Amino acid sequence: MLNLVIYEAKVALLLAVFYICYRVLLSRETLHRLNRIVLTGSVLVSFILPFCVLTFHRTVEVAAGAAMPAAAVLPALPALPQGPAATAAAAAAPEAATPYVSWLPVALAIIYCAGILFCLIRIAVELVQVRRIIRSGESLLQEDGTVLVIGDRDIAPFSWMKWIVLSREDYESGNTHILKHERAHIRLGHARDLLIIDLLSSMQWFNPVMWMLKSDLRAVYEYEADDAVLREGANIKEYQYSLIRKAVSASGYSITNSFNHSILKNRITMMSKPKSVTLRGLRALYVVPLVAAGLACNSQTVTDYKVSENPTETKAVGQNYPVPTEIMLQVVQEGENAAYYINGEIVRLDEIGEKVIEARGDADFAYVNILGDPDVKLGIIQDVKEELRGIGLLRIMYSCKKPEVKVERKLEPTGAAKSVLEFMEGSSEGDVQIRLNSEDKLLYLRTGGKKDINVIYQEDLFEMAKKDIEKNNGISFFFLADRGSTYAAYSAAVQSVYDAFRSVREDLSMQTYGKIFDDLEEEQQDELRNKCSVRIYESSK
Repeated sequence: MLNLVIYEAKVALLLAVFYICYRVLLSRETLHRLNRIVLTGSVLVSFILPFCVLTFHRTVEVAAGAAMPAAAVLPALPALPQGPAATAAAAAAPEAATPYVSWLPVALAIIYCAGILFCLIRIAVELVQVRRIIRSGESLLQEDGTVLVIGDRDIAPFSWMKWIVLSREDYESGNTHILKHERAHIRLGHARDLLIIDLLSSMQWFNPVMWMLKSDLRAVYEYEADDAVLREGANIKEYQYSLIRKAVSASGYSITNSFNHSILKNRITMMSKPKSVTLRGLRALYVVPLVAAGLACNSQTVTDYKVSENPTETKAVGQNYPVPTEIMLQVVQEGENAAYYINGEIVRLDEIGEKVIEARGDADFAYVNILGDPDVKLGIIQDVKEELRGIGLLRIMYSCKKPEVKVERKLEPTGAAKSVLEFMEGSSEGDVQIRLNSEDKLLYLRTGGKKDINVIYQEDLFEMAKKDIEKNNGISFFFLADRGSTYAAYSAAVQSVYDAFRSVREDLSMQTYGKIFDDLEEEQQDELRNKCSVRIYESSK
C-alpha cells in the first residue's frame, strides 16, 4: 500500500508541474495539434516516469579478501543467546497482546479503490448507453468509412469512434457543418485518446489537476475539429452561427465528442484569433528539462565493490580495519537434511568450527559468509552458528540465492510471535523487535515499555527501520525467528535493516561533509559512527 501511495503522489506531482507549464506557455496559442500532443503526452509521461529508475554505479575499492556486502559497514555485533537459553526465555514470556493495527491506511485504501471503481463503472455505463443509442438508430455507411446514425430522439450531435450520431431533424436540415465537425473528430482519433485519458484519470480521481487537464484537453479537441472545418473552406461566420444555434442542447456523455461543447465562447474566440507563429511551438521543449528532472529525482546509486591489488591504497580512504579472511560456508538443502561446504569442500556439521579455524589462518579475524538455499530452514542455520560461536574473531554475513521475499499475508500472533518483552527488559525506548514465524511473516514491535505493534510486509521493513534509525541513535534491533522460517526470509529481513542503516549514514555523511562515507577521513568516519550507530541482536526459539 505504501508503494502505491508513493507512486500516486509522484504521478500527481508530475501532472501538476506539466499542467502549470502548459497553462503558462502554450494554452493561449492556436497550435492545437501541438497542444493536444503535449497534454496527452504529459499524462502518459506522468504515469510512466515513476517506473523509470536510472541506476548509477560507483566503484569502491576494498582490500583483497575484505567482505563486499553491507555487513562489513557495521562493527562486530554482540548476539543474544541462541538455542536452549533463548528458547527457555521466550517460553517463559507471557502471551502477546493482540497486535494493534491502524485502520487509517485500510480506510484510505478502501476509499481510493472505491473512487477508482466508481469512475470505471461510470465509464462503462456511458459506453453501454452510447452503444444503445447507436444500435437503436438508422445506420448509413458513408464513403469515408464513417457510419451515420440517425435517431428519432432529440439529441445533440456527437461522434464516437467511427459513428456520428444525429437527430433526424439535424439530418434533414442539411447542415454540413455538423458532419464536417464530427468527421474531423473521427479522423483525428479524439474518441480513442479521450477513452485512454478517462481510464487513466480514474487512477487520479482525487487530483483536481487531472480534471482540469482533461477539461483543457477536451477543449483542444474542439479547437482542432473547428480548425479542420474552417480549413475545408467553411465560412467562419456561418459556422459560428451554427455553433450558437446548437448551443442550447447537450449530449451528456463525457466519452463522446459533442458538436456543441460547453466552451462555446472560447471556441469562437480561438477561431477569431490570429494564427500563432510556428516558432512559438518551441516552447513545448519545456517537457525535456522536466522529464530530465523527473528521471534525476527518481535515480539511485549502487555501490560496486572492487578488490584492490594494493591494500595500502584502500586504507588511505579511511578503511582502517585489518585485512580479514573471507570464508564461504554454503548450506544446501537435501530433503530434511543439509550438506555443508567450506570454500567448496564438503564437511560435517561438527567439523565446521575446526575447518573455519584452519581456513582463517593467521588473519586477525575472518568473515564467514553463510550462503544458504532459499528453502533452508533457519534452524539449520542456527545450528551452524552454534558451531561457530566458540571460535571468536568472526563476523557473520548472510547471503541467499534468492534474497527477495514477498510476504503475501499478514502475521497472526502464533509461533515465534509470542511476546519476548521480558527477554528484552533492558532494551531502551525506541528499540525494535522483529519477529519472523514459520510462515515467513513479519511483526515489527517497538519496545522500551511500549507495545507499539505493526504488522508489516517484507518490502516495508526498510522504510520503517530507516525512520526509527533516524530518530534513535544507538537503536537496537532484536531479531526473533522461528527455526521453521526460511533462510531467504530471514536474510532478506536482516539485509533490509543493514541497508536502512547504510542509507541513514550515507545521508548524514552527505549532509555533514558533502561526501560519501567511504571517502571520508578516519576522524570524520569516527564522528559519524558516534552520531549514527545500530546494534543487531539475534535470537531464535
